[in-house]
Amino acid sequence: MWSRIVRPFVPSVTRVASISSPSFPSPSSIPILYPATSPSRFYSLASSHSSPLSTASRLINQLSYSTISSLKMASEPKEQFRDSSSLIIAAPIPKSKQQPGKANYKILLLQRGRMGTSAAAHVFPGGNVDKADHDPRWATLLNYTPKAGSPPLHNEICAIREAFEESGVLLSDPPTELSNEEIKVWREKVHNDGKEFYNLCTSHNLKPAIGRLCHFSSWITPPNETKRFHTQFYLTVLPWSRESFSESRVFADGKETTRLDWFTPEEALEAYRTTQIQTFLPPQFVSLAHLLPVKRHEDLLEHFQDREIVTIMPEFQMESQDDKGIHLSGILPGDEEHSSHVKEKGYQHRIQITRNKKGMSVRAYVQGETEIKSRL
Repeated sequence: MWSRIVRPFVPSVTRVASISSPSFPSPSSIPILYPATSPSRFYSLASSHSSPLSTASRLINQLSYSTISSLKMASEPKEQFRDSSSLIIAAPIPKSKQQPGKANYKILLLQRGRMGTSAAAHVFPGGNVDKADHDPRWATLLNYTPKAGSPPLHNEICAIREAFEESGVLLSDPPTELSNEEIKVWREKVHNDGKEFYNLCTSHNLKPAIGRLCHFSSWITPPNETKRFHTQFYLTVLPWSRESFSESRVFADGKETTRLDWFTPEEALEAYRTTQIQTFLPPQFVSLAHLLPVKRHEDLLEHFQDREIVTIMPEFQMESQDDKGIHLSGILPGDEEHSSHVKEKGYQHRIQITRNKKGMSVRAYVQGETEIKSRL
């Protein structure tokens, strides 16, 4: 997921949305490539010490990253982070099914399996950069010219390859005319060997449609996690509707993912609140929150394509502890308490989560005057 830190993100949303608002459906639990510490880790810290002060001290030692400046973060050895990419796929809703005041597009979400760093979480398609994504032949095939300040080409190739491998959606120029069975065969080949994605494209005169990608955000996993990722998130809008996909063409791969859903941003957050979606991780929750105010798929790319990307690494602070678990705030760039990127005094930009034996839940996302609440 990645670009240089440029400046604090300035929100375009100014209204306050919460579960009490009749026009905004209530969200519920957290999205991808943002590995969660084992659910018992924070809980055991809380339960193994009788003194709340002792517990707080230990947790702050684990979770306070305010001493890590973004400059230091940028200079850390690259090997600390697994280079990865994720693709937010928006598909238009047919006009006959659009509802006034609601989003006219749906977002593809996949549920991860029960194992791994984002077990059972609903995420956007994505994964680690493969050696094959670095193949210099991609640049030749695409007549590629690097763009100043943009992530490398291999991140874009990774996003498109992973989306195809995990869901069956192939973002290509021209659009593929492969049959459902051919898509299934190639997905299996690409899953087993990343080099097969290049073979797929060249054997069928296709090119990964990197021109239809918009760099959306960049996240780094906090230092306390065992596995850390630097993930580039991209946004694309498909030229065809979600209804044009048959379930025999676009489906969860049954290996890394177990379920595929299409939701509007509002529906996804509502599904989280009602536990239809069990887990969202902070990058997914925040991404959906940013998509909420953009109701037309025709406006999505224009809305996000010109903003400067600020790399986000949450700086967690302990708020409190009760019978529901340990309550934490992840301070994000622009927040008045951020270690290095403060927008202005009094400004808040943070993700609030709770950890307990059951895992992690997002309680709310706050950005300036906007607060989007979840199920707690």
